[in-house]
Amino acid sequence: MNELNQQQFVEEEGMTLQELFKIVWLNRFIIILITLWVMVLGIVYTYVVVTPTYKAETSLIVQVDFESSDVSEQSALYIASNLIATYEEFVVSNLVLNSVIDDIDNLPEGYTKNSLQNSISISSSSSTLILYISVENESPELAIEIANILVSNSIDIADDDENGYLFLQDKLKVIDQAEEANLSSPNKMLNIVISVLLGGIIALGFVFVKELFNNKYQSATEMEKHLGVKVIAAVPGTIKERKLVE
Repeated sequence: MNELNQQQFVEEEGMTLQELFKIVWLNRFIIILITLWVMVLGIVYTYVVVTPTYKAETSLIVQVDFESSDVSEQSALYIASNLIATYEEFVVSNLVLNSVIDDIDNLPEGYTKNSLQNSISISSSSSTLILYISVENESPELAIEIANILVSNSIDIADDDENGYLFLQDKLKVIDQAEEANLSSPNKMLNIVISVLLGGIIALGFVFVKELFNNKYQSATEMEKHLGVKVIAAVPGTIKERKLVE
């Protein structure tokens, strides 16, 4: 008989989906409270702790005058396409970056060439000859100024008559100047959503761990299931309710 009860216990051991929902429902206030706390921490981090950064964007085109260069139009396109990678390296060269730092008076204290280089992003498309340059900074005005001076100085240095660079000379032209800077980070809505999801996960984890270490029987059904005995009678009501009756 004991072996049969033991076998039934092994077969029935585990938690059903209904029991999981029951645990969540019984601990719903704890789950809501923990989720709200984590969400509040996420909001404070996003709006108070994190320093916002802004992005200014500008663009230019690499082009070769095939008429004055005595090359075919197809060859001019090929040359311009190959020059894009060259300009991407040229614009973040020490020569250009140092010129930008020298021309801007209101740079924050401790702002180095590496800081400037890390704030610059360059992207291009394989199907076009346009380069998109963006600069991130904590100050939107400074981000705009750096972006415009960076492009302007790089073109001036490349086009310099005495010390210019032949492969880039007269081949760069600004399309759009940076006129405004948009908020780059933090993504406030995304951070709040992540905080809510993280709070829910932490709350559920806390509840399930609490239930895992709870060795008390919650009902007569649980006692019958795990002990293999028939419950003859049970005192109704919770402990708090029974104390009130007494």
